[in-house]
Amino acid sequence: MNTLRPIFALALKDLRLLSRDKANCFFTFVFPLLLAVFFGLIFGGGGGGGGTIDVAIVDLSTSEASKNLIADLAADKALAITAAPDEAAGERMVRTGDVQACIVIPASFESDLSNIFAGGGIALTAIIDPARSAEAGLLTGKLNEHGFRQLSRVFADADRMDSTLAKAKSTISADTELPLPQKLLFSTLFESVNALAKARQAPTLPVTTESPTAPTAAAAPADGGWAPITVTTRELLIDRKRPRSSFEISFPQGVVWGLMGCIMAFGASLAEERTKGTLTRLTTAPISRGQILAGKALACFISCLFVQVLLVLLAVLVFKSRFLNPGFTILAMLAASIGFTGIMMFMAGLSRTEGAAQGYGRAIVLVLAMIGGGTIPVFFMPSFMKTISGISPFKWAVEAIEGGMWRGFTFPQMLVPIGILLGIGIIGFVIGTMAMRWSEN
Repeated sequence: MNTLRPIFALALKDLRLLSRDKANCFFTFVFPLLLAVFFGLIFGGGGGGGGTIDVAIVDLSTSEASKNLIADLAADKALAITAAPDEAAGERMVRTGDVQACIVIPASFESDLSNIFAGGGIALTAIIDPARSAEAGLLTGKLNEHGFRQLSRVFADADRMDSTLAKAKSTISADTELPLPQKLLFSTLFESVNALAKARQAPTLPVTTESPTAPTAAAAPADGGWAPITVTTRELLIDRKRPRSSFEISFPQGVVWGLMGCIMAFGASLAEERTKGTLTRLTTAPISRGQILAGKALACFISCLFVQVLLVLLAVLVFKSRFLNPGFTILAMLAASIGFTGIMMFMAGLSRTEGAAQGYGRAIVLVLAMIGGGTIPVFFMPSFMKTISGISPFKWAVEAIEGGMWRGFTFPQMLVPIGILLGIGIIGFVIGTMAMRWSEN
């Protein structure tokens, strides 16, 4: 108890100093609240998608034709393509929200394309998230567009065109129910198509970036007639928690700015005390350096925890945000407080002056806050930004808090952001403490 008493006394002293600094108090506790309300009003109603549709592709054909289709889809700026090994994996990616849809290319894709004039057709399946109806409509249009582009490849390849028409002629000739006059008409049609295709190959027909003009052939006719391309959509029944209001997004964002205010305030304060010799004078008292640094860290930890509790309570009580798992939310706030206390110690340990500590805050911490969801929620970001956001501790703090509040995370899902935050806190504290002792020596 005698060992802990100086730590609590130093932490209480730092908290009193913070409460007397009106500017620091405002930017640490009030400013994040204003930002949370502001962003909530700006977003006005909840989550959405980014500028591209994240799509998983299951290639059961693994043929040259299917690879051409995948290459065309990957080159489309409206789509972000991810490969999935099988249909079950693709469905799982849709259910977990990693992608918004899954495209299944059947094993018969190449043969279907070769039999296009013999009554066959390209069949594609799109497994979609029912909450993404707008994206599903756009995706269906894109599949029709790129499906017709595969037909242009058939026309552009003389050998393939001859083979396709030969199969069509053979199928028509073998049909015992088709009258002879219709067989003759089909034969004449196939010869005309072959002549037209060869006339257009001069010497070869490049695949254009525009799909052929055939808007009515994209879907099967109402009378059950033939359609060269058929896209079947299948909605998954997904029990996944989504934000019910924009404030369920903006208040975790406010936590980001509150944590940033805490580490900047205490990091600069600790650097100032080092510069002015306050820390050196404290060592003359009957307390160790470890107790001094622990007291500083405890004050920062309490401030980080307080600003999170304040924002979460306002979100729940005033703005009616959900609080699905209070235990996980509390665990997330504790982990975030430890993580950002470690970041504060790291910044203070590497900063020789108060100005340097503030510079780190403005340069590094501000960038990490922005890419970690402090201004734009991570799920609004383009795919490459979502990947980059993983380096930001702010991203993991937001994800952990949302996981306990409205995402309905399971314990294994919570372990990832919480583990990362705890690791950041421990590593930051150790490195910051070692750097501070080294610089004093």
